[in-house]
Amino acid sequence: MFDAIARVLGRLLYIIYKTIAFQNYGVSLILFTIIVKLALLPLSIKQIKSSQKMQEIQPEIDRIQKRYKNDREKLNQELMKIYQEKGVNPASGCLPLFIQLPILWALYYTIRKPLTYMLGWSKEFIGKIILKIMEIQPQFFSGNEYTYILDKFEGVKNDPVAVADLFGRNLYSEINIVDALNTIPSLVEDGVEKISLKFLGIFNLGVKPTYNLSAIIQNPGLYIPALVIVLIAVVTTYLGSRMSANQLSQNSNSQAAQTNKTLMFFGPVMTLLIGFQAPLGLSFYWTISNLFQMAQQYFLDKYVYKKKEE
Repeated sequence: MFDAIARVLGRLLYIIYKTIAFQNYGVSLILFTIIVKLALLPLSIKQIKSSQKMQEIQPEIDRIQKRYKNDREKLNQELMKIYQEKGVNPASGCLPLFIQLPILWALYYTIRKPLTYMLGWSKEFIGKIILKIMEIQPQFFSGNEYTYILDKFEGVKNDPVAVADLFGRNLYSEINIVDALNTIPSLVEDGVEKISLKFLGIFNLGVKPTYNLSAIIQNPGLYIPALVIVLIAVVTTYLGSRMSANQLSQNSNSQAAQTNKTLMFFGPVMTLLIGFQAPLGLSFYWTISNLFQMAQQYFLDKYVYKKKEE
């Protein structure tokens, strides 16, 4: 499923890259994020409305939970009754999240394998490029993570598809190939599309961020900007969760408020963990998504819901 979604997202990202983003990968991700968020806007509005309705009936829900805390069957019956009376679907608030998660994971595939999902290169073509790199500058495939691959290379080097499969065991092999393509222009013939994963000349959105101090000291220009993006993603996740919690609940004693407080800290922690396991482009996407979400919520709060209340 993720492979199929990644192919669609990859082509969309590539079209944006080649047209309105002027072949700037960072701008492509920004525009891609805005398009995705706008597409999900009706669901987001529905989610906010559902959450507001849930907040309105939360005192009644709290009373029912307290009254029937020892009778699970009666508790469920009474909760379903009040949901039906008020026209509330407690699961509808999760719908945008359920849609966003497959997009997020598919985007992880897309960013990690830009040659496959953005450019649509076949395994055979990728294998031939790898063979050329191994002849000219094999240092693009160096490090402990390539030890096993290089040990097996001699046995498969006559089969480009097998070579692509072998090097594909490294999650960042295609990103290494992209770096090689931009360093050695002669690797591909004229007319063959290439991409750059750089943004503003500072951020390499294909790099995997690290907190390894020795690696940061050895290459500060690569890893310090990556750390900055990851930390911004964590901070914006926290601020977005806090804004949602403040908007959805003013009653700090309610169960919903307690849940919001838990998510306020769970989200940033997950963002931090995933940020060090995925290419930087994913943290960049998540940062833009958070900023757009906060701007969207501010606009809705100030110009839509407040106006409706007045």
